Amino acid sequence: MIQCYTREDAADVPRLFETMHRDRKRVFVDTLKWDIPHDGYREVDQYDTEAADYLILRDSASGQHLGSVRLLPTTGPHMLAEVFGFLCEGPVPRGPHIREITRLVVSPDVPVRERLMVRNMLGRAMIEFGLLSGVTKYTAVCDYDFLTQLLSSGWHITPLGMPQFVGGSLIGALQIRLDHRSLERTNATWRHNAPVLRIVDCPHALVA
Repeated sequence: MIQCYTREDAADVPRLFETMHRDRKRVFVDTLKWDIPHDGYREVDQYDTEAADYLILRDSASGQHLGSVRLLPTTGPHMLAEVFGFLCEGPVPRGPHIREITRLVVSPDVPVRERLMVRNMLGRAMIEFGLLSGVTKYTAVCDYDFLTQLLSSGWHITPLGMPQFVGGSLIGALQIRLDHRSLERTNATWRHNAPVLRIVDCPHALVA
């Protein structure tokens, strides 16, 4: 099951957070060649704060990270507003019921044949989290390849502007609208049919 964590939980599950940040560095820096700060081992940025929620899948035996996504409130500092606002043709969407999706990652240690399943689980977990916590919209910035994957998900997706080349990559901003039919609208390429989010460890998600 995927569980919801905050930075306060890092002290209770240090191995999980340590391997998550190491996997983020391995994927975003080593593989995708993003020009983002890191310490040579881990990728941690200014948005890894107490305001962030993390939906994380971990290995039950080792306690290591298998996949995760970070969700940021848009009422405070977040990437689209502070770094990528130029990708929006209009105002950056902000509000108490809007979250930003960032740092969605599947560990390189997950076997290739299982990585799509982990991605789909994270996708379903985001919808479940949103429906439980009163989120009506998600925003995200992603490269063109992942943008096309999201557009095939079946979700209500609206581009916020034309994609632009940044650092040699074509990236764009988008908005995902949630409603009570979001799960059933999810197309086969993104579908995970069973519930995945364990809410007992994320009681604040029940407050709209």
